[in-house]
Amino acid sequence: MMHTQQTESWSGEGVGTSAESFLARINREVPEYPPTDAAEAVICALCERLPGGLVQEMKEQLPESLRELFQHCWKERSANARKFDKDDFYLDVAEHLQVDAEQVRLVLHVVFASIHSQITERLAQRIAREMPPNVSGTWDAARRAADLPR
Repeated sequence: MMHTQQTESWSGEGVGTSAESFLARINREVPEYPPTDAAEAVICALCERLPGGLVQEMKEQLPESLRELFQHCWKERSANARKFDKDDFYLDVAEHLQVDAEQVRLVLHVVFASIHSQITERLAQRIAREMPPNVSGTWDAARRAADLPR
C-alpha cells in the first residue's frame, strides 16, 4: 500500500504536480494561446506586483520544472511591491500576449486556477489580500475552479 503525505495544497499533492499537467490545463481551456506564453504573462505580472515574500512562497510551492520554466519572472526584491490596479495588470498581460486587454480575463482565470491547483489555500488567501478588488475577484473565482482533492 502506497502512503501519500497529507498537505494543505488544493491539488492534494503538496508542491504541485508537473509543468506538463499545469500547461496542459491551460492549453485545454484557452487553446488559442500558447500555454507557456499565457502562464508566463500572468506569472511575470504577479511577480512584478506581489511582495517578494509572497513571490518566493509561490515559487517554492510550484514544481521545480515550472520554477525553471519561468526563471526570468522570479525577481529578488527587497523594496515593497508597488500598488497596482486592474487596468495595469490586464494591460501587462495583454501586451505580453499581444492582444487587447479585454481579451485577457479568461486567460487570467485559467492561469490563476492552474496556480491555485499548486499552492496552499493559506498562500492563496494572502495573495488575494495584495490584489486590487477586481483582480482578486477573478483570483477567488479561479480558486473555486481549481482541481480540489477528492
